[in-house]
Amino acid sequence: MKDFWKVIGVLLLVWVVYDLYAGYTILHDVIYMDESPTLYWGGIVIWLTLAISCFFSWDSEEEH
Repeated sequence: MKDFWKVIGVLLLVWVVYDLYAGYTILHDVIYMDESPTLYWGGIVIWLTLAISCFFSWDSEEEH
């Protein structure tokens, strides 16, 4: 199951890179960097935090 979350994390990182390239992100609505830069960067930080958190395991099981 850990590999699943790593794949999700990579996909979210790709999403962040695309959002940086495109100049908009999607939260509850499309947010353009030119129109609302604070909300745009906040959205980027949210997606980036979510992506990074996918690489950390919250499993209590230890592998032997």
